[in-house]
Amino acid sequence: MKMTKEEVAHILSILLHELTAHWTKEKVHSDVLEIIMKLRIQAADENEYMHGLLANVAFATESSHALQQVLGTMLEEQSFLSAREMEEMMNEAQVRIREHISELISRYKAHFEQIDDTIERKKQLERSYCALLIVNRVKTDFLFQFIHEQNQNIAKQLFAANPSDVLEAFHHLSSVYASQWIEGLELHY
Repeated sequence: MKMTKEEVAHILSILLHELTAHWTKEKVHSDVLEIIMKLRIQAADENEYMHGLLANVAFATESSHALQQVLGTMLEEQSFLSAREMEEMMNEAQVRIREHISELISRYKAHFEQIDDTIERKKQLERSYCALLIVNRVKTDFLFQFIHEQNQNIAKQLFAANPSDVLEAFHHLSSVYASQWIEGLELHY
């Protein structure tokens, strides 16, 4: 019998809660701010910084999709990948993303250029990038926990669900968790 979307969301919520139970907001904020500050310092000027942010938003968004595909592969095959196999899939995805990064940047640039005010555009890029950093950390950590032997009994329950329901809930809940973790993050302008 197939699991309902609600049952899928419940199991994923339990797994995500356990995964992030030891995280602290201070550490998450510190990690994210460190990445933003490093980008700011490395940029020669504001234009270079904005371009770097845009490139990172594009890369992180596509990486998030790739993480979804890793879970999708396991759900379709109804088997767990090894940590090495997951790392190989992610490395291959990152190579493909880098090969197409200029096209991706153009696509994301069109979206953000709709924001006329350059200060607001920078804020939106920074907020988007910070959120994506956390989403990808949640997804990556989740996938490694998903395949961990001690979690496989509960994780196997998701094999009885419609893969698209699991992927939809995974994407949604990762975003929800990221928004909770990013809450209160102070980016100084």
